[in-house]
Amino acid sequence: QKAHDNGEFFTPVSLVETIVNVIEPTRGKVIDPACGSGGMFVQSAHFVEMQKANPNERLTFYGMEKNPTTIRLAKMNLAVHGLEGDIQKAISYYEDPHKDHGPFDYVMANPPFNVDEIDAEKMKDDKRLSFGLPGVNKGGKVSNGNYIWMSFFHSYLSPRGRAGIVMSSQASSAGGKEADVRQALVKSGDVDIMIAIRGNFFYTRTVPCELWFFDKAKPDHMRDKVLMLD
Repeated sequence: QKAHDNGEFFTPVSLVETIVNVIEPTRGKVIDPACGSGGMFVQSAHFVEMQKANPNERLTFYGMEKNPTTIRLAKMNLAVHGLEGDIQKAISYYEDPHKDHGPFDYVMANPPFNVDEIDAEKMKDDKRLSFGLPGVNKGGKVSNGNYIWMSFFHSYLSPRGRAGIVMSSQASSAGGKEADVRQALVKSGDVDIMIAIRGNFFYTRTVPCELWFFDKAKPDHMRDKVLMLD
């Protein structure tokens, strides 16, 4: 799957609800760098409404999406629910149109899984890759983009920020440079929860996945612990 190919697929509402209920986006800035039709934003707004509050007063939504048709769907989805958001056309590997709005209080995303053919040269100076690039092949391409995304999500967070991510289950067992990035992420103390999701959960994919949660405000006595649910 190349960096420009369609790697997205519909996220079941139950997964989106789980992410929102864990990270509890009550007030602040929310970013989804692979926002699709904006489901993460809508569900976050529902969460705020359940608190008897106005989501447009509590949350600011920032999205990135490469497909113009999907961007229109996202904007329509927000409008239908009476929400406002800044959705920008971008290939997130190489562009960061919301960098001046960060850091963010919440990151929620279901990025494309296991994307290859990402141009390492274009990314080598990207400040979002604080843990370094994962494995680069002889052709100068990042052979799997999962930890590109994970690094991005971590970098977007404010000092008290929280993230909820749908990720390929391959990410938890990948070796080589990907393992180095994973180790650095875990050693940061910010990885909070991992939840295994069975295969065939998605409508169009059979690949199993996991939910990863980051919490930069974890108490000191919990920073060396990760809750893992199967």
